[in-house]
Amino acid sequence: MEATSDEIIAAYEADEKAADGVYLGKVVQVTGKVSGVTEEEGTKKIQLETSNPMALIICEMETGTETGDVKAGDMVIVKGMCSGYLSDVILVQSTLVKK
Repeated sequence: MEATSDEIIAAYEADEKAADGVYLGKVVQVTGKVSGVTEEEGTKKIQLETSNPMALIICEMETGTETGDVKAGDMVIVKGMCSGYLSDVILVQSTLVKK
């Protein structure tokens, strides 16, 4: 399944239950613009911008996955499993498909 970061956040903001039916627990390939790259407790996270300035798509990268020189402003494609929505949409076990 493929979507843009804007499409996913719009679906969750419109109807969270319906969006869960489409995305939750499924592998999604997301195209978006990087707002930042962080690392918490050894887990790298690529944050993708959305049309809502208060919401992100947070891609928790698979352990050992290289994010290379990905930086804010880059357009990327990330594949991961959607684990739900808590003001941000979270993708776990993510890998970088294309920078």
